[in-house]
Amino acid sequence: MRILATLFGKTVLFGLSLAGRRGTALPGLLIEKFYPNYLNVMLDQLPRGVVIVTGTNGKTTTTKIISELLRAQGLRVLTNPTGSNFVRGTIAAIVKSATLSGMLHYDIAVFEQDEAHAVRFAERYRPVGVVALNVMRDQMDRFGEIDTTATLIGKVVKRAESWMVLNANDKRIAALAREAKGRHIVWFGHERSLQGLFIDDDQLYAQRPVFYETVKPEVELLGVAPGKLVLRVQKDKHTVPTVLDGTHNAINMAAGLAAIIAATPEADMDTMVGALTTIRPAFGRGEKVLLPNGVELHLQLVKNPAGFRHALQQVKSTDYTTIGVAINDDYADGRDVSWLWDVDFSIFKELKATIMTGGTRAADMANRLKYDDLMTAEVEPEFATFLRHMTQPTRNPAIIFCTYTAMLRLRKLLKHENKSIRSEGL
Repeated sequence: MRILATLFGKTVLFGLSLAGRRGTALPGLLIEKFYPNYLNVMLDQLPRGVVIVTGTNGKTTTTKIISELLRAQGLRVLTNPTGSNFVRGTIAAIVKSATLSGMLHYDIAVFEQDEAHAVRFAERYRPVGVVALNVMRDQMDRFGEIDTTATLIGKVVKRAESWMVLNANDKRIAALAREAKGRHIVWFGHERSLQGLFIDDDQLYAQRPVFYETVKPEVELLGVAPGKLVLRVQKDKHTVPTVLDGTHNAINMAAGLAAIIAATPEADMDTMVGALTTIRPAFGRGEKVLLPNGVELHLQLVKNPAGFRHALQQVKSTDYTTIGVAINDDYADGRDVSWLWDVDFSIFKELKATIMTGGTRAADMANRLKYDDLMTAEVEPEFATFLRHMTQPTRNPAIIFCTYTAMLRLRKLLKHENKSIRSEGL
């Protein structure tokens, strides 16, 4: 049955590829109906089990960091690199990676999971460890209020067999330590001086953000600047040059190293810290695309106020001539885009860049910017036109902040129209 289900799934994937589609969900959906026990049967082949990465922000990048660090130890790692983080997306990744005989020749799996769907996954297959990153307001039309999201993540953490990685600076995540019950906890976080960069939703409009730290973390972010960060890993301090820029990615690296301490305590941490220097941005998360006309285009996923605030820090490190904001309101983005009013766009005033908006909510985004006294040069809901205008040779370099489905649409257009572009993952 395992072989038949795998062959069926691969056939579906092949058909989707012929149709020009990625197929991150449909094969999994069909296999769930055809052979409900497929997930368990396949993952039972992994000698080191499954790691789940969950939380509001940073799942895809942290999953990639953990996977790359495990590979640096010579381990074979199964993961879902495109960020398809529902159970059916994970099944599709398994199908793609399996042999025709239904074998998974991997040592360990690292899967990012949507906060709600992670509960379903953990109920069906118990992870060896869980990495819980943070809890922020995000897509309240799907997840409900912030404490509801924390409860969902708590259910996932409770299912961890051996260990959990928790954020020492997030009150709701730190509270999940009560679920440890003999399981090992490794903490990550940032030091007090960085609190202004990591404001949680409860202190969004606070004059003086209060620093919270439940315990001193094993992996602590001490400093971050363009092209480098400073980490304390257990007792040792490291200055790390990195191509993975941004304050959000810096804390993701701390979480990734904490997961390595938990999953492979035998690993040499100096080697692991060194391996951070080569990790590149994940799918659509600060990804750089070099177009044939010489334009360097950056794609940065945004989906909630906290994530957008971190992403905006990126414009300080590069003299962008053009800034685009592409907002969609499909189900995967969240239908309610009122969260944009909790983002401070005044940083754009410091720049001389041209601002353009795109996507189904292009007009709403332009209206939002107007309230920060920012004028939009062009409002274009049609993606092909928006992208063509964003990538004129005179608009180099350029960056587009985009919601999830907008990012997928832009990447598809880039791949279709520029066959020779250079970018990781395209």
